[in-house]
Amino acid sequence: MALPISEEVKTLMYSTWLPALMSTVLETTKWFPAEHRDRLLQRMCRTCEDMAMGGAVGIRPGMTWEEYLRFLQELPAPMGPWTVKRTDDVYDLEYGCSIGEDGKPRCHCPLVQLGITEPLPQCCDGGASLAGRMMEAATGRPVAEAEVVGSPLRNGASVCHYRVHLKQ
Repeated sequence: MALPISEEVKTLMYSTWLPALMSTVLETTKWFPAEHRDRLLQRMCRTCEDMAMGGAVGIRPGMTWEEYLRFLQELPAPMGPWTVKRTDDVYDLEYGCSIGEDGKPRCHCPLVQLGITEPLPQCCDGGASLAGRMMEAATGRPVAEAEVVGSPLRNGASVCHYRVHLKQ
């Protein structure tokens, strides 16, 4: 039978051990064959999306479209703010990146925010996928495509910009 862990030790584990272990895992993936590395990172991004949809950026039951847009616009960094613009079946979502101590936009990946890893291109793809899931949940319509239009990592943009095309 496992002994109870004190709150002090739990805090130490969450604040130092777990980030150090994740840093090691992510650093080690650089030596994986691309197919295996990308599959692992895609799965991690999917879990991140699930967590974000479940608590940070997902539409709440009973929320109207206008309430959801206001909710996204008022989200504090590092979860928001988001702006959404619509043209027919195409939604452009921009995430107002938080700004790092160096004055540059920061990736909204929680692992980057916590200093566990440098931004990864897969995070941008995960952001586009998250934007798609947000619009799918809010509109009740399936996504045809979700793409990265711009990001600090990909093209030096000052915001993360995702475009979501809904199916007709």
